[in-house]
Amino acid sequence: MQITQERDVVIRRWSDIAHFDWYLLSPVLALVFVGFILLSSTSSGDFVPKQFIFLIPAFLCGLIVLFVRISFWRDVAIWIYCINLLFLLFVLVKGTSAMGAQRWIDIGPINVQPSEIAKIAIIISLAAWFTRHPIKNYLDILISGLIVIPPVLLILKQPDLGTSLTFVAIYLTMAFWAGANLTHLLVVISPILSLIFSATGSMFCSLGSIQAHSQLVEFTVTHVFLFYLFILLVWLIVHYKPWRSPWIVLFISVVLLVNFAFGFLRPVLWSTLKPYQQQRILIFLNPESDPQGAGYHIVQSLLAIGNGGILGYGWKEGRLTKGSYVPAQHTDFVFSVAGEEFGFIGTMILVILFGGLLCRILYIAKNAEDKFAGLLAVGVFAFLAFHIFVNIGMTVGLMPITGVPLPFLSYGGSALVVDVSVIFLLLSISWRVLPKKLF
Repeated sequence: MQITQERDVVIRRWSDIAHFDWYLLSPVLALVFVGFILLSSTSSGDFVPKQFIFLIPAFLCGLIVLFVRISFWRDVAIWIYCINLLFLLFVLVKGTSAMGAQRWIDIGPINVQPSEIAKIAIIISLAAWFTRHPIKNYLDILISGLIVIPPVLLILKQPDLGTSLTFVAIYLTMAFWAGANLTHLLVVISPILSLIFSATGSMFCSLGSIQAHSQLVEFTVTHVFLFYLFILLVWLIVHYKPWRSPWIVLFISVVLLVNFAFGFLRPVLWSTLKPYQQQRILIFLNPESDPQGAGYHIVQSLLAIGNGGILGYGWKEGRLTKGSYVPAQHTDFVFSVAGEEFGFIGTMILVILFGGLLCRILYIAKNAEDKFAGLLAVGVFAFLAFHIFVNIGMTVGLMPITGVPLPFLSYGGSALVVDVSVIFLLLSISWRVLPKKLF
């Protein structure tokens, strides 16, 4: 069912605010408020006025999104995608560098991070594509994947691994919603799993070594990797029944060959990573190996959260945060501040707020009367869920450090504008295309 004509119009009366989705808006307002509280508790409290200034353009952009018809985004999706690529290309040519990364564009006194804005652009682009081309087979997956690959490669060039992985999460989630089944997704991500499993377990055999990127690269095969390939083979045989057609046999053979190639070439791919990216992964696996160096961030974050106990030290009373022992506590590790000052109870309240927000977004996606609007909601869900899971995960040592901000809590102008804008987009969807009987 498409958006009805009488509802796909601009919101003309301020009284329409009463019909907004307050189940969606309430946890967001609470999280923004908590974000200001946490930023005021960091070792440098001057982030609060700056974040409040960022909130002004975020709110203005949100209002623009709110007052625009849903169908407008579908109609201009191709232009949004092209402009997004131009901005990402411009960053590589004229962007501003900081901490070894070239991710920002200077517009007067303002630094804009196009990779953050690109998240909205790719959600709109994929939603428009999947509305017209639902996934039925692997060819559909291949073609739709070509939409994501260019911005991912451009962002990897900056480099920004965390944002690139966000794009992958958005694509996989929206593809599943557009018709891909679990086997489709397993085949798509299987090369990534090969990279992981080929690096774990004891060595089964060695296949020689070469010199690559000034490093001696040894090709090995592990027991875990072989077991993974066997499980993958069994899964494909059970699902596709290769005895029905020689083309199925060829398909399964190609999938296994690609997986073996990724696992076999994993040492070469590892050597292409920048040293700090390699160090982040190694430290994630064993942060105690360098507690005063590369593992300092994770170790101090874990100590801060552990020190908080059940109830925490209280607002602005965190010992490690006030002593500046937790690095990047206003951005990537703001959750550590919550853990030390408000303890387990405080962090659980944050998790509940995030969980309630995500559940409401899924509810909007499921009940939206328009396919395009539902796909938009699913894309926003994937974007926010990935950021929440990865950010909280890295502060407690469950995920490697990737520089992914925590929505509505981490300091940053571009991220806040994008976070608020997608929420207003969801409010627009909820107001326009949800059945009225739900309110």
